[in-house]
Amino acid sequence: MGKESVAFLEIEHKFVVDDSFDLDDFCARCRKLGPVNEKALGVKDTYYVPANESELIYRHRLDKEIQQLTLKSRGGDNEVRTEINLDLGAGRSQASEVEAWMEAIGALPGFGIQKHIHVFDFPDCEVVHYEASHAGRSICCVEFEAKKVNDEEAGLAVLIRYERLLGFENLEREKINLFDLLVTRHS
Repeated sequence: MGKESVAFLEIEHKFVVDDSFDLDDFCARCRKLGPVNEKALGVKDTYYVPANESELIYRHRLDKEIQQLTLKSRGGDNEVRTEINLDLGAGRSQASEVEAWMEAIGALPGFGIQKHIHVFDFPDCEVVHYEASHAGRSICCVEFEAKKVNDEEAGLAVLIRYERLLGFENLEREKINLFDLLVTRHS
């Protein structure tokens, strides 16, 4: 992909980490970089796959701070993909309305993924460690997501810089999205 608008793109690298990953050390290294914000919280994501569209997926995200309905592209390398978020407000859960919508467009059933996330916000990057679980399976990941960049090239440069600063530059990144890692690989 070349230089194009990033208004509705997610530019992200994901790394799967195992039980030997030292979360305390990782958090300390992130703090040394001076994040503008740090938080830890639980998140419930429910994913919906439209019946005749394997290249798109919907996600209803709900946590104590946000509620969003998101359309994402799916398949292939997840380094740069479409991501369009609709803010549903942090008030009451709209899960039943989202489910009714998904039923109307033929995207049921929903697949729930619980996440425990630890987020470090920097002006140009969001760095997140999370443990995600679905149907008795779990996975731990670290994600780097570029923010407020003008094009893909700049976004990828941001990711590479933070990966280098935090010791991920020589690790193999995961190219498959979380939903497919936890749900479809085991269906």
